[in-house]
Amino acid sequence: MPLLGGLARVGSRIDRAWQMVGLDPHRYAQRQPERAERLAVWLLGVGATVGYGALYYIFAALLLTWEEVQPWGPEVDKGWLTLAFMCATLTGAGVSPLAGRLVDRGRGRWLLSGGMALGALSLLLLASAQSYWVFLIAWLGLGIAEGCCLYEPCFSFVTRTTHERARVNITRITLVAGFASTLAYPAGAFLSEALGWRGAVLCFAGAVALIGLPAMFAGATMLECCPEDSHTPEHRAGDRAAFVAARARPEFWLILIAFSLIGLAYGLVLTHIMPILTDRGLGLGQAVLAASMFGPMQVLGRLAMMLAGHRASGMRVAVGAFAGIACAIAVLLVVVPMAPGAVFGFALLFGASFGLVSILKPVVMAEVLGRRSFGMIAGFMAVPFLIVASLSPQAGALLWRIGGYDLALCVALAAACLAFGVLLALAVRLRRPG
Repeated sequence: MPLLGGLARVGSRIDRAWQMVGLDPHRYAQRQPERAERLAVWLLGVGATVGYGALYYIFAALLLTWEEVQPWGPEVDKGWLTLAFMCATLTGAGVSPLAGRLVDRGRGRWLLSGGMALGALSLLLLASAQSYWVFLIAWLGLGIAEGCCLYEPCFSFVTRTTHERARVNITRITLVAGFASTLAYPAGAFLSEALGWRGAVLCFAGAVALIGLPAMFAGATMLECCPEDSHTPEHRAGDRAAFVAARARPEFWLILIAFSLIGLAYGLVLTHIMPILTDRGLGLGQAVLAASMFGPMQVLGRLAMMLAGHRASGMRVAVGAFAGIACAIAVLLVVVPMAPGAVFGFALLFGASFGLVSILKPVVMAEVLGRRSFGMIAGFMAVPFLIVASLSPQAGALLWRIGGYDLALCVALAAACLAFGVLLALAVRLRRPG
């Protein structure tokens, strides 16, 4: 691939520059591997935090400003704006299989850092957009960047490079990146008020280029430990054979179905959470307070999982998390209209369970399907998951028009229960001898 070859040539120059100034992450990793791994994981966490805040949450952070300012004319309403965001997510889904193959070929650090670089350039294009079509093209670029450097490719890279330690390393990354929305929303509001939305986007681009990109590159360089034969035709053929073998197993499709369904369930709730809560009879202040608990509860759930260590398998924790999401939706549907105070129980259960799902997806895949050809497996499985995520806002709006938010919550509850049933069937299948 010419692009990949160009990235590799640029990367070799960056490696020499690191060495000239005495900052060689790869050599540091060779001298002190355990300390380097811990530092690398925290650096990847910083990179993922900046990446999610600037490439993903920036849309929600600036949506109200774009609606008020109407920089591309009054005909470009919320529907057109959200269409661009949906196209970005679908583009990220399309990129995922290729990203997974690049991780398997030992190109992970160039994939992650290249995605961050493309994200910074796309933000510069977004800041200069004078028409809706340039705005749309910028979001397509951001979608490609998301598919190259956010959770899915990052977790595949960490799983491939740190093996049995991947679970705790992924948890550490999400402990940091879980605060991305907490940082992005107030930053977007403050910067757009002080500098205008174009100035705010330029600041986000600067954060990606000056913080996210160096952190992602340095962290990935320390972890890049794939064997040299990963570039040979024999190794690639072995990866392809392992992927085909994994895809032929029923467990592969059960994992794909279960996580896609749970993605639909919490996508329907999260993307409409404020109107759903007010529709349940809560005041605006109560709704804001309940929704603001999601972030801290995600971190709390991840901390609990990290403290538990390997005493509970990823599959058992996943079954519990799926059950927690289903129970939380049931509380929101049935209990909250009668007892509004129960909304805080919903927020605690939903936030903690939801916070575990992003960690558990790669963990369960590695436990069940193995780590060979993991990038290709994860990239393939990311496609339906991301498609569901991109369509859930429109699906929720359609269900609301048909039968109100009661219908939307019933569909979300059905999807969560079905996801729980599928995952439980997989767990039972794995416990059978032979």
